Amino acid sequence: MAARLQGKIAVVTGAGKGIGRATALALAREGAHVAAIARTRSDLESLAAEIEALDSGARALIVPGDVSKEADVERLAKAAFDTFGQVDILVSNAGVGKNGTVATLTTEDYDWMMNINMRGCWLCTKAFMPPMIERKDGSIIFVGSVAGLAGLPNETIYCATKFAQMGFAQAIDYEAYPNNVRVSVVAPGGTNTHYGFYNGTRTPGDPMLEGFHEPEDVAEAVVFAAIQPAKTRVFLIGMRPMNESLGTGSGVHFKGAAAD
Repeated sequence: MAARLQGKIAVVTGAGKGIGRATALALAREGAHVAAIARTRSDLESLAAEIEALDSGARALIVPGDVSKEADVERLAKAAFDTFGQVDILVSNAGVGKNGTVATLTTEDYDWMMNINMRGCWLCTKAFMPPMIERKDGSIIFVGSVAGLAGLPNETIYCATKFAQMGFAQAIDYEAYPNNVRVSVVAPGGTNTHYGFYNGTRTPGDPMLEGFHEPEDVAEAVVFAAIQPAKTRVFLIGMRPMNESLGTGSGVHFKGAAAD
């Protein structure tokens, strides 16, 4: 099958691990060149080597940095435009989380999560959306969460950041779609990544993890959003692993990526 994104240019944030890494590789397998940003250079270097070993012809550009810092996002944008000339797909994936109640979480926790999860989306959208609108072509994809569709226990700040992301995506869609720019949100449930280990909600070997989404499952949903036909945009792809109920999000109508 022919590569469906041959020659397209994609920016992927949080590309060093987990969903971001799987997404960068999935886009590259479809022929897209990838500009990747993450905070750990060694993760990016191994990702770049894997991308350029593919037979799709994809090239990799790596920019170590923190998407919550305006100067780092400006470096990413300059490097991407200088190297590739334009950006067709932005995947805002970088995210962090820490579980807890109002009593146990701190203002520092709030600033950390909101800065990465929402400020990072703002800065990257500000850098890459206006040129897409000027060209009247492009795709902006946010990797959100079911935590942005319904409030969940012990995820007070994390839910706030993901609800903010969802509202932001809905709002910018009004600017985007009249100019042929697609906005999409991929909202997975439990995913088997390092995320749960550092926020203290999971332990290695937990049998629950075996039934969770793999990062590659979410990456396929991102690709699905990126390859929509000319007259179509998919705004929300809501996902749940087979071992996780819809819970308090049961009022939301989900489009499962596994059926795509």
